[in-house]
Amino acid sequence: MNLGRRECVLARIAAGNHDSESGAVVVTPEQKALLDFLRSSEPTPAAKALLKRTMQQFVLNYGWWYEPSEVPEHVSLGTLQECHKNAANLAMANDSLIYCEGYALFKGTSLPTLHSWVTDGQGKAIDNTWPKPGVAYAGVPFLTGFVTLTALKRHAIGSLLDDYDNGFPLRADLGDRPDEWFEPRGRGITRVGDEA
Repeated sequence: MNLGRRECVLARIAAGNHDSESGAVVVTPEQKALLDFLRSSEPTPAAKALLKRTMQQFVLNYGWWYEPSEVPEHVSLGTLQECHKNAANLAMANDSLIYCEGYALFKGTSLPTLHSWVTDGQGKAIDNTWPKPGVAYAGVPFLTGFVTLTALKRHAIGSLLDDYDNGFPLRADLGDRPDEWFEPRGRGITRVGDEA
């Protein structure tokens, strides 16, 4: 964590803006709502037989909070409802941007959405799918090579967390091997889950 982010997180903790159960820094009511949603996820009995974790549990285990930000002028808006493709294309075209996937809240909505965006390595969520930035982003940064290989394997760009074409590998054994998919340059402001 760079010094600026570290000071920001410490200031938020000192101000009492953290979740007492996990210690995770929670800055806004929207982030609190998103954290509650992630914690409320329970797999069905059928899913428990096949998978080690839900998508929400994956984000709790490996996710980071990202600061909503405006889309830079040099980044064009993508197509609505194609967030995975929009974010993957940005990350593949620009080595300084890192693909992230997790959950986000758009202003005025009450339910978190499975969503993708890119980050600049400074904890900012750069979302070129929604017309305005969301109000809360919790997600996992992925290696561009992993995003690319998964797209080639599927013959399409889609969700990494909800990868039904390949048997949900991140929610199974592959999820236990972050060295194969986690991009440390894409860490956000602070951890989402219990190890924050």
